[in-house]
Amino acid sequence: MLVTCILTCEHAGNDIPDQYQRLFKGREEELYSHKAIDFGALRLAKHLASAMDLSLFYTTYSRLLVEGNRSLESEELFSDFTKSLPEQEKQDILNQYYHPHRNEVEEKIKAATDKGHQVLHLAIHTFTPAKEGEVREADIGILFDTARSGEERYAGLLKSELQKLNPARKVLYNSPYPGVDDGFPTYLRKKFNNDQYAGFELEINQKFFLNEEPEVWRQLKTEMTAAVQAALGEGSDK
Repeated sequence: MLVTCILTCEHAGNDIPDQYQRLFKGREEELYSHKAIDFGALRLAKHLASAMDLSLFYTTYSRLLVEGNRSLESEELFSDFTKSLPEQEKQDILNQYYHPHRNEVEEKIKAATDKGHQVLHLAIHTFTPAKEGEVREADIGILFDTARSGEERYAGLLKSELQKLNPARKVLYNSPYPGVDDGFPTYLRKKFNNDQYAGFELEINQKFFLNEEPEVWRQLKTEMTAAVQAALGEGSDK
């Protein structure tokens, strides 16, 4: 089966449109924290897209404006900064800064599946090394739905390739979050079946991007690129 691989990045930036900057007055520092942006995620996504000539879709509007990786029903869709806005203003935010990204990705997947392709979707994220005083165990997390055979197979290939490249890397399944939690791939699994779609959130520990030695981050990007290329090649041969 032909495979189309696409990349997305839902937490690529910390942009706030001018008309909503008033909501952050006096708390602007939060826009420069992991609560607002996935540090390094867009750089990794762009590196992968360039190295493998893949389509990349991303939004640079901060999740503190609207959470692009949550469903419309989620209590986390709007942050503490925006959840008390009037309903019409929330709808305006959704129409301008939420739906365009998600609709574009869904339309891309539908176009590929209509041609008989299987879509491999890699949503690129990073996570803070410690949260609420607890140090996260994973270096790289592969988030997926274990009930979908296509995702399980690709997850196995990707983990195997990463560990071949660097046995010291701690690559964990569904860590630091469960792969079936509310997220963009979880939504897309309801739209496309197992043969049409395999969706993953790749979670990279921010300690690599924030490391003072640039070579640490470069090595991580190189390993991720090689592993995705190998996994995509092996998976598409089945």
